Parts: sequence; C-alpha cells; structure tokens
Amino acid sequence: MKTFRLFLIAMTVFFASMSSTSAVDESITITATIPAWALLEPSTTAARITLDGRPGAPDYNESLLTLSLSHNSAIGYNIEVKSANDGKLVGVSDNSNQIPYQISYDSKAPLSLTYAPQNVGGATTSVSGISTTPFIKNIDIIISNADVNAVSNQDYEDTVTFTLIGI
Repeated sequence: MKTFRLFLIAMTVFFASMSSTSAVDESITITATIPAWALLEPSTTAARITLDGRPGAPDYNESLLTLSLSHNSAIGYNIEVKSANDGKLVGVSDNSNQIPYQISYDSKAPLSLTYAPQNVGGATTSVSGISTTPFIKNIDIIISNADVNAVSNQDYEDTVTFTLIGI
C-alpha cells in the first residue's frame, strides 16, 4: 500500500515539472445576454362606459385609460394594439349588434382596428417610439353616437390587448 502511494506522488511531481517547462494556451468564449425587460402598466384592466344614444347626443370621445411603459431597448419599441372583435363593441346578449369604435394612442390620429386577413383572431395595429424610462401614454376611445343609435339596448364588450415589444 505504501509503495502505491509513493508512485502516485512521483507521477504527480513528474507532470508538475513538465507543465512548468512548456506553456499551453487555452481560451474561452464568454457570451452574455441581457434579458429584455419591459414595463406596461394600464391604469385599469376593465373599463365600463355608458353611451348616451339619444338623438343629438355628442359622440363619445374620452380617455379610456393611461399606460405607463418603458423598455430597455435604446433603438425603440412597438406597441401592438389588438382588438378581439376587430374594433367593434359586440352585444353580449345579441352579438349581431355591433358598435364600431376607434382608439387614439397618445392623442394622435385614431388607430385602425378593423379586421385585416393577415391578422387572424382580431385586428392588430402598432405604433413606435423610443424610451428607456417610464412614461405615460393616454388611450382614448372614440364612438360615434350615430352608431350607438343603430343598435339595441344591451351591454357591449370587446377586449383590447396592448403588447410592448422592443425593436
């Protein structure tokens, strides 16, 4: 047993003396990924509005919610806005009654949420910008009173999904 241990020690010394006389280079490649982070916080997740519908009533045009958003992309971001019902409020008890509406993002011209064949399952549109610090954008809803007058008295709904994507 003692001889075996001495042999191992002798072999270790032999390899150690070899490594000090010849140089060997090794290299490694280090990769790092910064995960995309985004902040998109709506002021509400549900919005209930009451439409007038009386003749001569003004069109509904009010702030629906505010979005607080930021992204770590210095290049910019896209906000994808998707309507489940292609930009229409659909009757809950009678879905043949529909009220078209528009959404204005950041007080700009209304976004088109009308169905397009390439967007299966709802209309999608997007807007772009740049920011790496949180900021607020207003989302306004625009509904024509004439469209409200053309449908029956019931509850209407649509689901709008906002998706923040770094470029």
